[in-house]
Amino acid sequence: MNRLPATFHRLSIALIALALIAVGGSAIAWRASIHPVHEWIDRIDETAISRSIAQQWWMWVLIAVAVVAVGWGLLLISTNIAPRAVDDVTLPDSDETGALTIAPKLIAAAVTDELEGDPPLHKVSATAIDDRARSIIRVVVTARPNRSYDEISGPVEAAVESIKTALGASDVHVQAFVHFEK
Repeated sequence: MNRLPATFHRLSIALIALALIAVGGSAIAWRASIHPVHEWIDRIDETAISRSIAQQWWMWVLIAVAVVAVGWGLLLISTNIAPRAVDDVTLPDSDETGALTIAPKLIAAAVTDELEGDPPLHKVSATAIDDRARSIIRVVVTARPNRSYDEISGPVEAAVESIKTALGASDVHVQAFVHFEK
């Protein structure tokens, strides 16, 4: 998840948690007859709620709360639906006549094509993702259990080095995962 949506989610959870902690703490303090809290809760006018419902402004408060809740909820949902696509990368080694840009997903597709032809590798996938404002090319390789780690790591290391060489000093990170089937 990107940094901004993760911040919205954490803020939402923090607000809900603080409200629940305040209500729960107040309820425990009232039941335990803790001096100031017990008196504050006993002073609450229970008829104020029924009087407020009869007022005209109450409907507007409910509408405003509903609009804010629906808007915040749609924002949280939309941040989870948003694709984690990586933008094109401008290579730092571009010359003076122009900037050389490349789509990391094309590099990932090329790595997948290259590694799929290697017999020791059973399944290969490579994707370009944006994870918390970090562009990553993630290579995932699955091998049969009768293969050794050295057999698998050689082609994967070569592919990772090829990606790093192609991207130069850009801000795209490379991850490689090796899984063995049971």
